[in-house]
Amino acid sequence: MCSVVATELWGILDGLHILQKQGYNEVTIHSDSLEVVAAISNNKPKRTNSALIRRIQQIFVNEEKWSLRYVPRETNKIADALAKMTLLNDEVLHMFDDP
Repeated sequence: MCSVVATELWGILDGLHILQKQGYNEVTIHSDSLEVVAAISNNKPKRTNSALIRRIQQIFVNEEKWSLRYVPRETNKIADALAKMTLLNDEVLHMFDDP
C-alpha cells in the first residue's frame, strides 16, 4: 500500500504529465502537503533517494515557468472540493479548463 506522501507525489507527477501533453506554458501547482512541497522544492535533487521526487524535480527544471506552492487545505477550497469529488465519482479522470 502506498503512503500518503507517495500518493500525493504520484498525483503531482501524473498531473504534470497531463499538463505537458496539453502544452501549458505557465503552471502553478497547489498542494496542501507541506512535506511534499518541501521535498520537491529541495534545491539539491541528487540528494534525495526518491526517484519519484527526482522525476518531478526534473520536470520543474525543464518547465521554467512552472511552480509549486504549499496552500493549506482550509484556504484552497476548490482543490479540496475536487479531491472530495473524486472519492464520490467512479469516473477515471475529469479535466477542467479555466479560460
